[in-house]
Amino acid sequence: MAREMGSMNRENNHYYESGSVELATETALTVMKLEQRRKLTSSSERLVIVLVGLPGRGKSFVARKLQGFLTWRGTPCKSFNVGKYRRQATANLAEKNEGDVKKKHDADFFDPKNSATAALRQEIARVALDDTLRWLDGEDIVPAEDTNDDERVNSYEFSSESVSKQRIAIYDATNSTIARRNWILEECAHPIKRKGKPIGVVFVESICDDSELLEENFRFKIKNSPDFDGMTAEDAIADLRKRVEKYEEQYETINDDSQSYIKIFNLSSKIMVNHIYGRMAKTIVPALMAWNIGTRPIFLCRPGQTASLKREGSVSSFSSFGSSSRSKGRNVRKASSNPLGSMGHNFRDKLCDFIKSQGTAHMTKRNSIIGPSLNTGTSITGIMDAKYESNGFEPPFPCKIMSSTMPRAVETAQWPLLPFPVTQLSCLNPLDKGEFSGMELNEICEMDPEWYSDLEKDPFHTRFPGGECYSDVINRLESFIIDIEQQVAPVIVVSHISVLQVLISYFRHSSVEKCTAIEVPMNTVLKFTPLRGGGWSESRHQLIAPDASLAETHPAGTSDSYMEWGTSEKPTAPIWGDSMHTERKGSSFSESSLSLLEIHSKDSLQSVRRSQSRDSIQNSPLKENSAMTAN
Repeated sequence: MAREMGSMNRENNHYYESGSVELATETALTVMKLEQRRKLTSSSERLVIVLVGLPGRGKSFVARKLQGFLTWRGTPCKSFNVGKYRRQATANLAEKNEGDVKKKHDADFFDPKNSATAALRQEIARVALDDTLRWLDGEDIVPAEDTNDDERVNSYEFSSESVSKQRIAIYDATNSTIARRNWILEECAHPIKRKGKPIGVVFVESICDDSELLEENFRFKIKNSPDFDGMTAEDAIADLRKRVEKYEEQYETINDDSQSYIKIFNLSSKIMVNHIYGRMAKTIVPALMAWNIGTRPIFLCRPGQTASLKREGSVSSFSSFGSSSRSKGRNVRKASSNPLGSMGHNFRDKLCDFIKSQGTAHMTKRNSIIGPSLNTGTSITGIMDAKYESNGFEPPFPCKIMSSTMPRAVETAQWPLLPFPVTQLSCLNPLDKGEFSGMELNEICEMDPEWYSDLEKDPFHTRFPGGECYSDVINRLESFIIDIEQQVAPVIVVSHISVLQVLISYFRHSSVEKCTAIEVPMNTVLKFTPLRGGGWSESRHQLIAPDASLAETHPAGTSDSYMEWGTSEKPTAPIWGDSMHTERKGSSFSESSLSLLEIHSKDSLQSVRRSQSRDSIQNSPLKENSAMTAN
């Protein structure tokens, strides 16, 4: 009896640990249930993300973040804001009729009982949707009001040769009724107009029922929306509330579970998804969950320099490198694992002081608003503990520190005076040059001139044999970007030129294909601070003078120079530096003017000349110390 019970217990344990051992078999029920999932899991080459929600719910914020993220990761994406089309259409009508444009924008314009304006709004929505579908079909459509410099400056760019077949469009409007959403579905799947042009449709509804959050959103909207130009704050708020009431009279939330949709509650405090699979599930949903309206800064820097190399360098340009033997290249690769030298330790200490100053200022400002009792956390714990259990260290402020696994990067991020834990991530390691690891470009050219010619033509997509190309770096950084975005405390990233170039292109909203020309100077911290509209403001903080022999340092946060976004005639040649020691020549900057370079992005372009392009900074090459192991 005992033996039988023992055998039964073993069988039960096996069941609880592994479940049934029978082979999975298909039934009519499982096939039917999985059929729609099968259809939705495959990625559509063309996709429309249709935003849904009342005014002031953050739809355009979501649209901007989506467009930036998707385009950066290699999928051409464009947002079509119906509000822009409305403003342009009403302005044209007012010009013809010599009417008052502002009257077309007040709350009465959105009254569903006003048949004249309702017909006009439907026609405007149709024009915007037609442009959306034409762009998805490959036509170069410029949405209404996108012809001015401020709009054009901030668009990501992809060369015509590299644009993938996939395209994602964002249809940004209230789309507040079932009838409107069904009309969109019908237009996207029209049996005649869309024959042979399949398009996937996903609805993203932004819901906000937090009264305090709504009040803040309303204040931001009236301050920035052209609809309220020339109005007092009181009149603008009153008009916006009346507009929202008009929409609420007819608003219908999404409840059709046969459709693919994502619901975002109170700016991603809760998310609900239905029939979301494939790339939507693995890419877009995590991004929507990560984005927030926090103010935490992001700090990027290279590791401090190591001590193994002599003061001997070469010019870091694509076409000209100093002569170097192959053994020398191998020594550079070996030296990359060496500990920091005296200059590296100096930068590490300066970095510690700088982050302490910045982190303390950030928390002081936050505590002045919400009080010191609230401890904000990171994705590790969700809530900041009073002490780290590992060493009892009491942090003066919460922060998240991440570095590559390279010893020099880890050592740069480890501070005796602020022993924060350092998360080591292999995705932050330098571009893998495969079989050419440790070699200078002139050596590679001699060894494989055919491959080198391909690299010259397309440095972004040409893959090193057995290694990576820059587009591969984007793939491994995708989840990392989401991790950074979801943080609510300051973030410090210590990585290497190739990785930082890709990250910087994300924060700058610049062409990722041109990121190989972004210069990342040594001993310098790039600080990115969120803007309310979804963009980032950038400042550059040089902690040690470019010429190490001067041993000149600058106080953290000093502001000796300011530079606006501008055009540059400098060729966009790759700056390879992850395995080479380099010295940039010909700087036209005075060395003392480099301690802080303020660069404003999307939502502060009013301070930037409209005639300037934002593809690159008007920036001469920055001189770096040649005695370093380039990181």
